[in-house]
Amino acid sequence: MAVAHQGGTETRLREAVAERLGEARFGLWFGEGVQLGVSGDALEVGVPNAFFREWIQGHFASNLIEAAEAVTGRPLRLTFRVFDEAEPKVGGVIEPGPPDERRRPTVTIPMSPAPRPPASPPERPRNQSRPPRRLDDFVTGPCNRLAHAAAVEMVQSSGSAFNPLVVHAGVGLGKTHLLEGIGRALRARHPGLRLIQATAEVFTNSFLDAMRTGTLASFRSRYRGAEALILDDVHFLAAKRATQDEFLHTFNALIADGAPIVLAADQHPKRIARLTDELATRFLGGMVVKLDTPDLATRRAILKAKAAARGVDVPEAILDYIAEHLRASVRELEGALHSLIAHALLTGKRIDMALARTALRDTIRHTAQAVALRDVERIVCQLFEVEPDALKSVSRARALTYPRMLAMYLIRKHTGAAYSEIGRHFGGRNHSTVISAEKKVLGWLRDEQRTSLLPGFETIADVLAALERMLGV
Repeated sequence: MAVAHQGGTETRLREAVAERLGEARFGLWFGEGVQLGVSGDALEVGVPNAFFREWIQGHFASNLIEAAEAVTGRPLRLTFRVFDEAEPKVGGVIEPGPPDERRRPTVTIPMSPAPRPPASPPERPRNQSRPPRRLDDFVTGPCNRLAHAAAVEMVQSSGSAFNPLVVHAGVGLGKTHLLEGIGRALRARHPGLRLIQATAEVFTNSFLDAMRTGTLASFRSRYRGAEALILDDVHFLAAKRATQDEFLHTFNALIADGAPIVLAADQHPKRIARLTDELATRFLGGMVVKLDTPDLATRRAILKAKAAARGVDVPEAILDYIAEHLRASVRELEGALHSLIAHALLTGKRIDMALARTALRDTIRHTAQAVALRDVERIVCQLFEVEPDALKSVSRARALTYPRMLAMYLIRKHTGAAYSEIGRHFGGRNHSTVISAEKKVLGWLRDEQRTSLLPGFETIADVLAALERMLGV
């Protein structure tokens, strides 16, 4: 039986539940990942995992039933659907009873299983556990203002101003938010638009499935007949020659038809190792924008916006505390804020500096100690006064090979990055090059190798010590 998730029913249900729980508790437990709907004689609650089911069932069952009955005007029982459960499991279904009995719900029948998602769907499912994020909710600053403006322009011009739009950045800096916002805005601006929004992995798997099952014609018709394409993680295509060739033809067909294309990657197209020149040059034919790590003011603005969206009043000093200590990504900031709010709700304490220090002690300690690959690159370039692009170049000049080897050694020592990952970062070199660099530096240290690379440093050990001080390790 279809669940009435659409329209005003869900909105009225959410408003009725929020009225009974308060905005803070409602924001924590009934946010974007939770759905409410009416199916027959049941109020169905869609939750992301079993933990949410257990908590909501144990703490808010009576509130949910009362809210549902107030909205529908009839008695309803409570059921749950867990999105991350592929197999049916026995769970709680709470039958309505007299008001004095509803605080003691009993388990009566197995709950409805979550629907099994199709393998490698070619398009982002419309019934995902949360709606796509919006461009209006994207907090801008010097680190991302150009990328956001380009996203808005892509929506308004539908690709006529530039095509494609390529967004690149590290993990957790907002690439997916921008892509979801563009997709949502395009659909709103052009109802009925044949938009495919997926990841490069989904495209790859669908292409391989089509080859295996002899359905290439259908696959090509679907992708090349799209009126807009949004593809995340295009770096996944690297080293997959057949898939890259297929995507090249798809790309050309869409560009010829004037269909807007939006792509996201973890680095600039020219730096994606083993991406064909044909694809790289076509990506560069539109607009390429980068999302940088947010500065302090932007981090603070992001936290303030996220807290407001949750309906929680977080003191200014607490926002400053989080923003000053967590600098790597937007995702890191969101996680810290959610953890703090959860601690406040679960302990019944108000949000103050003492609670923030307790709730975020481990997060901040581990984050402060973490060293990223790009941190090492930055301080090596700073000390040796070279550009990152030069460090990644094919040049074998001593002024570049020595800093490059030192950077590789420090990255292995302090980040635990794989040899292959380090090699890819430094111009697509293979893992054996990084192993050789590490052995070379260890030999220098063992032999107390003297150096004339930098004035004021007598040995390689002195240089490494200075670099590690700059890293704060």
